[in-house]
Amino acid sequence: MSHAAVMRPVRTHLDLEASENHRLTLVVDLDERGIFRAHVENDMGKSIFDFSNEDEEGAPSEDGLWLVEFGYMRHARDAHGLLEYLQEMGLAGSSASMSVEG
Repeated sequence: MSHAAVMRPVRTHLDLEASENHRLTLVVDLDERGIFRAHVENDMGKSIFDFSNEDEEGAPSEDGLWLVEFGYMRHARDAHGLLEYLQEMGLAGSSASMSVEG
């Protein structure tokens, strides 16, 4: 009599992170007086990425928002462009989606 082994997929830490990052939200924290600050949350409410146009002293950078300047985003609230950047950086899975809040 043979015994068949039941194999279960093993979920690694990376698999768990990718599943947590399926539904992302771009949360705008501040958008006034030339300053833009935002972060991206996963569906568990954990911040996975943050960005701003502020320089080291908290003033608006002369160069603007780096993600826009380098062509990753068309404007500060470009969720599609930001999602593509996060996917390229391995912070979001290929099936992830993103909405904007704030």
